[in-house]
Amino acid sequence: MDVLGILSGVEVRVPMYMVISYVAVISLCLLLSRIQLGLALSFVFVFYIGYLYNRNLLIEAMKGSPLGIVVYAVLGLVIIILAIIAFLSSPK
Repeated sequence: MDVLGILSGVEVRVPMYMVISYVAVISLCLLLSRIQLGLALSFVFVFYIGYLYNRNLLIEAMKGSPLGIVVYAVLGLVIIILAIIAFLSSPK
């Protein structure tokens, strides 16, 4: 079975405090005209919720597939690097 088919069947739970903090941070980024930073933080939030917070569900859904977990982790690291670049760049 392909990775997309496996991941589409996973239920992910997100605590309300994380959703509220996410909305507050993204709203602050938009109010300060830091669109790139807001987008990068959105990706970081999705990576955190998807992998770090729900790691057991993800590993169980992939049935221990090392390739799927490595791909997910590498893409997450790329997103974190892009977020750091967004922090350091000045708004236009």
